[in-house]
Amino acid sequence: MTPMIDIVFQLLIFFLTTARLADLSRIRLDLPEEPGERRTATERAGLVVNVDADGSIVVGQATISFDELESMAVEVLRQASDGALPQPLIRADRNADASVLNEVLRRLQRSGFLAVRIGTMPLVSMLPTRAPHGGAPR
Repeated sequence: MTPMIDIVFQLLIFFLTTARLADLSRIRLDLPEEPGERRTATERAGLVVNVDADGSIVVGQATISFDELESMAVEVLRQASDGALPQPLIRADRNADASVLNEVLRRLQRSGFLAVRIGTMPLVSMLPTRAPHGGAPR
């Protein structure tokens, strides 16, 4: 019984650690509120580009230039092995300058991406709310 408990504790530690690392990989942004598209299957973005409110471009934990973004995008497309083009995810702060977002989109298109996904927060009115006293959602 002791080896089983050891394995359970190791798995617990593993999942807690990886969940924390996944949380750290995203910078905090004030995303625009839009209903967005509901997808049932998750897709691997391949490239996640964050545009901060001050106009800086962040990929992973590194702040990069437009030229670096373009070379990263070319490398991501080169590594796409299954023939399907990945769709990068762009997470732009709602207070970011639109010209920076347009330049990011232009550089990704020039690199060869045919489509991108824009990250948004769901509208507050679209979220299910609980009825008072534990009733059914409205």
